[in-house]
Amino acid sequence: MVSCLHVGLFVVFAVFINGCAPRSIQEDDESFLKEPKYTKYADLVVLFDNLVSTYPELAKVYSIGNSVEGRKLLVLQISEGVNAQRAEKPAFKYVANMHGDESVGRQLMVYLAQYLLVNYGKNDRVTKLVNSTEIHLMPSLNPDGFEHSKEGLCESLPGMVGRNNAKGVDLNRDFPDQFDRHRARDDEYLFGGRQPETAALMRWVLGKQFVLSGNLHGGAIVASYPYDDSSSGKDCCVESLTPDDAVFKHLARTFALRHADMRRGDVCPPDNFTDGVTNGAFWYNVPGGMQDFNYLHSNCFEVTFELSCCKYPPAKELPAYWNMNREPLLAFMEQTNIGVRGVVVDEDGVPVKDAEIKVESIEHSVRTTHSGSYWRMLLPGEYNVTAVASGYPPSSATVMVTQAEPSTVNFKLHRRPRGLSDERSRRVRDNIDGLSAADFVHHNYLKMERFLQDLRDAYPDITSLTSIGKSVEGRDLYVLEVTRNPGQHIPGKPEFKYIANMHGNEVVGRELLLLLAKYLCQQYAAGDVRVQRLLNTTRVHLMPSMNPDGYERSIEGDRRGVTGRANAHDVDLNRNFPDQFGPTEDNVIQEPETAAVMSWSQAIPFVLSANLHGGALVANYPYDGNPAMTSGTEYPSPDKDVFLHLAHVYSDAHHKMHLGQPCKNTPNERFPDGITNGAKWYVLAGGMQDWNYVHTSDMEITLELGCYKFPLATDLPSYWEDNREALLKYIEQVHQGVHGFVSSHIGHRLANATVTVEGIRHSVRTAADGDYWRLLRPGTYNVTASKIGYESVTEQVTVPKGGVSLNFTLMPDDPQHWSSAYDFRVLDNIMNTRYHTSLELYAELAELENRFPDIAEFRSGDSLDTAVLHELKLTDQVGSPEETKYHVAIISNLYASQIVGQEMLLNFARHIATAYTIGEPIHQRLLKNTVLHFIPNLDPLVKKVLSQNDGSNKCDVTLLEEEFGDSLYSYLTKKDMNSLSNYTREKAFVNLLESERFDLVLNLASGNEDVVYPDFSKNIYEKFAAKYQDNRVYSDIFECKSDKVRLGELIDVISERYNTPIVSVGLSCCKMPAESYIAWVWRYNLRGIMRFIETANTGVKGYIKNEQGAAMRGASVAIAGAARQYRVSGNLAHYRAILPPGDYKVIVRCHGYRDQMLTWRVVDGVVKEKDVILRRLNAEPLKQLEELPLPNDPDMVYVTGLVLDTSSEPIPGAALTASSLTGRHPLASNTTDGRGRFALALPVTYMGHEVLLAAAVEPYITRTRHIKINSSENTTPNVLFKLEKDDTVLGLPRLIFVMLSGVVGVALVTLAAWCFSCRQRARESRREYLFTQIPSDDKRPLCDDVSYDIVKQPYYDDEVIPPSETDSEDEIVLLRSDREWKQVAQDE
Repeated sequence: MVSCLHVGLFVVFAVFINGCAPRSIQEDDESFLKEPKYTKYADLVVLFDNLVSTYPELAKVYSIGNSVEGRKLLVLQISEGVNAQRAEKPAFKYVANMHGDESVGRQLMVYLAQYLLVNYGKNDRVTKLVNSTEIHLMPSLNPDGFEHSKEGLCESLPGMVGRNNAKGVDLNRDFPDQFDRHRARDDEYLFGGRQPETAALMRWVLGKQFVLSGNLHGGAIVASYPYDDSSSGKDCCVESLTPDDAVFKHLARTFALRHADMRRGDVCPPDNFTDGVTNGAFWYNVPGGMQDFNYLHSNCFEVTFELSCCKYPPAKELPAYWNMNREPLLAFMEQTNIGVRGVVVDEDGVPVKDAEIKVESIEHSVRTTHSGSYWRMLLPGEYNVTAVASGYPPSSATVMVTQAEPSTVNFKLHRRPRGLSDERSRRVRDNIDGLSAADFVHHNYLKMERFLQDLRDAYPDITSLTSIGKSVEGRDLYVLEVTRNPGQHIPGKPEFKYIANMHGNEVVGRELLLLLAKYLCQQYAAGDVRVQRLLNTTRVHLMPSMNPDGYERSIEGDRRGVTGRANAHDVDLNRNFPDQFGPTEDNVIQEPETAAVMSWSQAIPFVLSANLHGGALVANYPYDGNPAMTSGTEYPSPDKDVFLHLAHVYSDAHHKMHLGQPCKNTPNERFPDGITNGAKWYVLAGGMQDWNYVHTSDMEITLELGCYKFPLATDLPSYWEDNREALLKYIEQVHQGVHGFVSSHIGHRLANATVTVEGIRHSVRTAADGDYWRLLRPGTYNVTASKIGYESVTEQVTVPKGGVSLNFTLMPDDPQHWSSAYDFRVLDNIMNTRYHTSLELYAELAELENRFPDIAEFRSGDSLDTAVLHELKLTDQVGSPEETKYHVAIISNLYASQIVGQEMLLNFARHIATAYTIGEPIHQRLLKNTVLHFIPNLDPLVKKVLSQNDGSNKCDVTLLEEEFGDSLYSYLTKKDMNSLSNYTREKAFVNLLESERFDLVLNLASGNEDVVYPDFSKNIYEKFAAKYQDNRVYSDIFECKSDKVRLGELIDVISERYNTPIVSVGLSCCKMPAESYIAWVWRYNLRGIMRFIETANTGVKGYIKNEQGAAMRGASVAIAGAARQYRVSGNLAHYRAILPPGDYKVIVRCHGYRDQMLTWRVVDGVVKEKDVILRRLNAEPLKQLEELPLPNDPDMVYVTGLVLDTSSEPIPGAALTASSLTGRHPLASNTTDGRGRFALALPVTYMGHEVLLAAAVEPYITRTRHIKINSSENTTPNVLFKLEKDDTVLGLPRLIFVMLSGVVGVALVTLAAWCFSCRQRARESRREYLFTQIPSDDKRPLCDDVSYDIVKQPYYDDEVIPPSETDSEDEIVLLRSDREWKQVAQDE
C-alpha cells in the first residue's frame, strides 16, 4: 500500500514538474522549425531580405558573385553593429551546398541564421558569439546544382547532375592544388579556367582574412581535416598532415564529439572513423579541394563536415538534423577565438598591413589585415611569436596561450627611414645596382644628350633614340626606347612611357629615368630574368625631360621655388593641354612641347604611363579637375579601381611614399597610403594625365617623388634606392587586364575599333594592327568590340592578375539583323532615317495610337496644356485609373539646337509599343507599373534648326533667338525676362509638371555625352544616371565640346520648385549629325535609354492610412539623406517612389499623426508594396501603461490587454469573456478597470491553444478575437480591443435602424417591380397608332377647332407620306389608336 502511495506521489510530482518546466526554464526560440521544408533559391533571397529588414543592426546580405546560371552566391553576415567595420573582430564562415545535392548543410545554415538572430539578446551564449565574432553564412556555393537536385534521393543523379555545377564541374576539385606540377603563384594560374563559383569564393577568401571556416557536405557523417591531397599520388590511406595538425584535430573533435551520431564513427556503413574524425587524404584523395586552398592561400583554417548518410533526405527530417547539429555548429564557431591575437603597428602607431606572424616550430604563418590586426589559432601552451614585415627588423615575443580566453600580443615594428627633411645629409655611394658614382650627378641638356647617345651606341639591339619635337628654344625633346627589336610598334606588344621634368625645376624624375635607362640596359645584357622578360614583352619609352628650357634656368638646391618651372614662354606645361571641362587662358594655344607630346601620344598606342614630378611625395590619380573647379572633393574617373591599384602599386613599392608622411614645409598635407585623387588634393585644368585618359587609350598617373624639387646631387642615390622597385613594378602593370586583336570575318585587322567594358564609361581603341589593351582589375567582365560598318560582339571574360588574351571577329553590319535582335524589327528606327518637322513628328506619334489603341493615347487639345504641348501616353490598359502607376516623361527639344533627341524619342516610343504588343515581358511589366509620357517639340525653334540641315554633320548649331531651355529658366527665376514674350509654352510646361507630378523625367539632349541630374537628392539620381551611362556605347567620332547652356541650373530649379527630377542625357557629341548617322545614335543609346526607363521597375509604392483605414491625403514620405519629398495622391493617398537598390531610412509624416520611422530595402527589379498606418498624436502606446499585477498561480495562465475606443481612449467597465473555440460556456470573465486594462485567468492546460475573447459594453459594438495562448510563458500580454460606438439614427439604435431600412427597401423594390409589370402588359395591348401631319401654316393642332383627316398607320413612313420642306419629326403628333388601318384622302 505504501509502495503504491509512493508510486502515485511520484507520478503526481512528475506531472507537476513536467507542467512547470516550460515556465521555469527559458527555452530558445526555434519557431523556424515548424512546417519544415527546403528553402529554394527564390525563397532564400526573400528570407535573407526579411531578416535584414527585421534585424538591420545585426544582419546584412551580400553576394560574392554569380553562378553559371546567374544565381547570386548569397552570404548573410551576422554581427553586432554589422554595418560598422570592427577591426578587432575575427571573421568566421560556414560554406554549404558545395555539392548541390548535399542539402542538409544548406538548410542548417538557414536555420542557424534565424536561430542566431531570433535568440540574440535572449540567449547569453548566442549574444556573446554575435558580439565577439563576424559571422558569414553561405547556404549554397552551388545554387544551380541544388535547383537541379531531387529531394529524397540519397545518392547523386546519373551524370552527377545536381552534385556538379551547371557546367558539370565538381567544385571541390576545382581549386588550385599544392601538388599540381604546373602550379604558380600568379593570378593566371589561380583563376584561369576556374568555374565562376570557384573564382568568386577564392576572391572572397583572399580579400577577406577569415580565421576559421567550416565546409558542410553530405553522404557520410564525419569531420575531415586537411590535407585532402597528398604527394604520394595514392587514392587513400596515406595521411597528409599540415604543420597545424594538432589544431586541426582539436577543431574536428570539437564538432564530432558534440555530435551524437558523428562521434560513433560507424553510422553510415561501411565507414568506421575513430571519434568521428579523419584526415582527408587518409580517407580519400581530393586534389583541388577547398579546405586545402583556405589553409595554403589565406589565414583561414577550414574543416569539412559530412552531416548525413543520405545526401538529400526528406524535409520532414530536417528538425532532427538541426537538433543533432545545433550544439556542434555553435561550439565550432566559438573556436574562432582560441589562440593569440593582436595588432602590428610601426613606431608612429600606423598599422602595418601584410606583416607575417610566425610561430616557432610551426611552418605556417598568417598575415596582418589592412588594419594591422591578426589572429593565430593555437592550442594552450607557450609559444615564441615573431612579426616580420618588409623594411622592418623582426620583433618577437613569448606568449602563454590559455584555454579560457585568447591571448593578446601587439607588436611595434621600428624602422627609422631617412626623414623627408634629411636629404642633405645623404652621401654618394658607389656601385648601387651596377650604377657608379659618376651616374649620380645632375645632367644638364648637353650631358643628358651625351648620356642617352652613349646608351644608344652601347646597346643598339635594345635601344632607339629619337626626338619627338623641339622646345621653344630649339632643344630636342628626346625619347629613349628600350625594348627588344626597337624602332617600331610590334602588334600585340604593349607600349609604356615615363615622362619627367615637365616642370623644369622638378628634376628628380629626370635623373631617375636616366638611371633607369642604364639599369635596364645593363641588367638585360647581364641576363637578369625579370628585366629580360619585361623588355621582351614591353616597349618602354623614357622621356627624361619634357621641358629642357626650364631645366637650364633652374637652380640646384631649390626646394619649393618656381624658377625654371614654366617653359621659355613662361607657360606651365601641366596647364597647357586641352581640358575636358573647357578651354582656359592657359590652354587655348598649345606650346611646342605640349603639341609634340600630344602628337607622339596619339601616334603610338600607349597603354600605361606616368608623369614624374617633385615637391611632394604621393601618387596622384585622375581626375585632376572637376566641373566646378573646386578643390577638396574627390572626382574620380570611371576607372577609379584601376587607378587606385596603379597608385598603390607605386606607393606600396616605394620605400617611404606609402607612409603618407607630410613634407617639412607642409605639415598638414598627409596622404593616406601615399595616394590621392588629383581634384581632392587641388584642382587644375589642362593637365596631362587627364588629357591622356580622355583623348587616348593611355592610363596615366602623376608621381610626386620628393619634397625637394631640385635636391643636391649627393641625394640622388637615396632617391634611386627609394624608387627603383616602384619604377619596375609600375611598368609591369601594363600587362594587367585584357588584350588581343579585333579582326574582320575575313581576317583583316581592324584599326580604330572601339573596345568597351560594361559598367565602365571609358573605351579604348585598337591600334593600326587591330591590337588593343584594356587595363582591368581581376574579375569577370562583359567586353564589347564595335566598329561602324560591323556588328558589335560582346564576350564575357574572367581577368586574372596576370592578364588574359581575348580576340574578336566582327561580321559586316546588317541593320535588319540588328533590328531583329535588339529593336523588335522596327525598321523605321534604322532604315532611311531623317529629321522630322514638328507636324510630322506629331503625326507619327498619333499613328501609334491608331496602331496600338490598347496602350497608346495621343493627347492634343484635350486641355489647355496639351493644346500647346502635345504628348503620347503609353501604358497598359490606357484610359484606366493611373493613380497607382509611376509617371515617367521622356522629353526632347528642351533646346531646339539639340535636335537629334526628338528622333530618339520617336524611336523609343515605337520600340516600347512594339515590344509590349509582341509580349516582351520586361516591357509589359514596365507598362503595367508605369505611364510613359512622350513630349517632343518643347522648343518652337525646331523649324529654324531644320532649315540648316543640308545632309552634313551640324555639330555646332547656333541660334540667334533664345532657346526654350533658357527662356524657361528666365521665366522660373524671373531673370533676364523678355518683355515681348507671354511665355505660353513655358507656362504650359510648368502646368504639365504640376498636373502630372512626374516621378522622373528623361531629357534627350545632344552636343555632348554628359549626364546631368539634380543636385537635390544627388545620391539617388546619380545612380539613375549610371544606369544610362553604364549601358550606352560611347563614340569618339565627334569631339565633345563644352556646352554653355544653363541646363544644370534649370534642372535644379525644376527639381526644387516642382519636386520633379529631370535627368538629361547627352546622346551624341554632335548636336545635329547627318541623317544617315541617326540610326547609329539610336543603336548606341537604345540599351542605355531602356535601362534608365527600367528604373521604374524598382522602387516602393503604397497607401498611407490611419488606424480606421481613412486615406491620409496630407501625408508625405521623406527619405533620409535625400532632399526630395514624395507626396501622396489626392484621392487614395497613394505614394510612389522610384528608387535605386539599397537600404533607406524613411519618415512618413502627416499633421496630427505620429511620425512613422521605417527601413526599406529596395531590391533591383522589384516594386515593393508598403502600406503605412499612422497613429494619432493622442493615441497612447500600450507600453506606456503599467501592467496589472497578476497572482503567481502555477495552475493558471493569464491574458492581459486594453479596451479602447476608436480615438484610443480607454473604456472602463467593458465585459471580457474567454471561451474555447468549440465550447459554449465561458472559461473566464472580467471587466476593465478605469484605464481600460483587463486580465483573464485561464487553466494552464490552455497554454499553446487558441481561445475566443469577446469585449462588450454599451453603447459599443461587441468585438471578438481569436487569441493563441503563449506556449512558453504564463502571460499572453498586449491584447488590444478597439470598440466602435453603436450610434443612434433617428432616435433608433443603428442596428435597429439598419434592419428597418432593409425591410422598407425590400418593400419599395417589390412595389416598383409590380408597377413595371403592369406597364409592360399595357404596352403589349397597343397595336397601332394614329398620326397626322401638322399643317405648315399652323403649329397648334391641339388648340384648334379645325378638323383633320387622319392617317392611320402603326408607324410613320416617310415613303408613304414624304414630309414637306418645312416638316420635321417634331411636327408629328400622336392622336389615338384604332383597330382599322385606312388611309383617308386629305382635303386641300
